[in-house]
Amino acid sequence: MKIVILAGGGGTRLWPLSKQEYPKQFLKLGKENSLIQQTVQRFVSEFNSNEIVIATNLKYEALVANQLKSISGIHILVEPARRNTAPAIALSIRYLEEFTNAKLDDSVLVIPSDHLIEPNSLFLDYLKKIRNTVTKDKIITFGIRPTKPDTGFGYIKIGRAFDDFTYHVDQFVEKPNLSRAQQFITNPKYYWNSGMFVFSIQTFWDSIEKHIPEMAELKRWSWADCLAKFDSLQDLSIDYGLIEKANNIVACPLPITWSDVGTWDNVYEVMEKDMNGNVKVGNVLDFETQNCFIMGEKRTIATLGLDDVIIVETEGAILIAKRGQSQKVREIIKELESRKVTV
Repeated sequence: MKIVILAGGGGTRLWPLSKQEYPKQFLKLGKENSLIQQTVQRFVSEFNSNEIVIATNLKYEALVANQLKSISGIHILVEPARRNTAPAIALSIRYLEEFTNAKLDDSVLVIPSDHLIEPNSLFLDYLKKIRNTVTKDKIITFGIRPTKPDTGFGYIKIGRAFDDFTYHVDQFVEKPNLSRAQQFITNPKYYWNSGMFVFSIQTFWDSIEKHIPEMAELKRWSWADCLAKFDSLQDLSIDYGLIEKANNIVACPLPITWSDVGTWDNVYEVMEKDMNGNVKVGNVLDFETQNCFIMGEKRTIATLGLDDVIIVETEGAILIAKRGQSQKVREIIKELESRKVTV
């Protein structure tokens, strides 16, 4: 199995720590390793590092190379332009064919670089279990059983069983409102869409030819033309362009702990807490404080009498928010941009 790790996305949902210049895949979030380092290390024990491709863009090439310098043999593919996940994946498949001798019947795992998955051993075990499914001309997506009514995720509704580990997909649901998300929690057929896929190279190109034919030109171009003409490709997500349209999609529910750590609330949920329910990173003094997320870089942070609060301190800014409200950080970013304030 070949591995494509998508690491070209920029984002500010974890502002003020995450910025366009330093998005969340490069953050450590209180751990020894960053999210992209954890993602790569998930596979190097089971797969040859020269079968792993990191797809990123010129802006982050140096960051990727620096954070992965201790792992030899990994391919870093620099996309010529930002064109969303569908073109990025298609270019990565061409790269695999051109530079790793990948064959049409080889299977490929596509995975984001900024998700948390535990335990790794169980996830890797499921990759082995679904290999027979890949040979049946199917594209496999992975579903995660919701633990809460989250409006920040897309959902998959599974149907009848396809084989021992996968199910036909009845419906893809875009990010729902809170009422619908609460209904999904009680329905065992609904899963979070993890944004991870497995397919054979042949199945990928056949599906692209059918649903995004102009993008299928990549497989006929020389590698030089792939790079030269990449910015002419449609800016399109793989979900919207292919996954939600194809009729050969099956879902594999994963019994793992998973998070896209897309908000500070998500980060709080997955990190270890003390006896008062607090997550503390940095030099923190907490008095009569409970159920809080407190992260500091350089300054001492002292709290007194706080409950359900998020505090993130960086050299340039400090965020203080009520837990449960961190999705609204994007509103702060919009206001800062309107004021032309850079932090």
